[in-house]
Amino acid sequence: MPGVLVILAFVAALTITGVLSFHDQQGALTLKQYQRVVSDSYYLEYFWRSLRIAFYCTPTTLLLGYPFAYVMARSSSGVRLALTLVLVVQFFTGDVVRVYALILVFGNNGVINRFLLDFGLIDAPIRLLFREAGVAIGLILIPLPLMIFPIYSVLKNIESNLEVAATSLGASPIRTFFHITLPLSLPGVLAGVVLVFLFDLTAYVIPGMLGGGYFKMIANAIQEQALAILDTPFAAAMAMLLLAITLVILYLVHLVGSRLRGAT
Repeated sequence: MPGVLVILAFVAALTITGVLSFHDQQGALTLKQYQRVVSDSYYLEYFWRSLRIAFYCTPTTLLLGYPFAYVMARSSSGVRLALTLVLVVQFFTGDVVRVYALILVFGNNGVINRFLLDFGLIDAPIRLLFREAGVAIGLILIPLPLMIFPIYSVLKNIESNLEVAATSLGASPIRTFFHITLPLSLPGVLAGVVLVFLFDLTAYVIPGMLGGGYFKMIANAIQEQALAILDTPFAAAMAMLLLAITLVILYLVHLVGSRLRGAT
């Protein structure tokens, strides 16, 4: 019953948003909100920017997260517990706290710039925050648990006998990984990629803080239209278009997953 109530509340909110997107500010039915979104390059840039940064941050997160998940799955119980605790603490820490920690590390007076300046490696601080680079760093590091946990859950259930058998038949560790481990872990990889991509695509707090108003993404633009400009029908249209893009991506990933399962 609690789950049903949550679903009903979500459906009700989504329905209200969808209905609102087909009205103007006077309450008349119209399609001009959607026409405005798709015809104005200023707002389309927000969609393109969010898709672009999600497309290159997600594989980077995968490259960082897969080795971490592999080590977790192949480590002793003590090491696995320690790594899991690190991820759990990071995952359940508030977004504001995690972003502020990144500011302390990557800011002009942060740990990295101070280290480089103290050793004379640079003459001036490297500007990472309040631009795309800082937002990208946040969108790579903060959703790491969303990538690691699905991959780890699959890797730990892969029979170790398969890797032992491949090795006994003369396969090198690299060949064993690419022909046995990686193909069997693809369901976890796909799940992690979907979670991180959607997290990056719809991110609000991270670009808001690390971008500092100089680099906004689509969620920031929607919030600005709804709460600052008070053009709620237009904000609703942008939100529904973002939802449509999300559903298309999920469908495409489903097709890819189905083909991979068919191939295996």
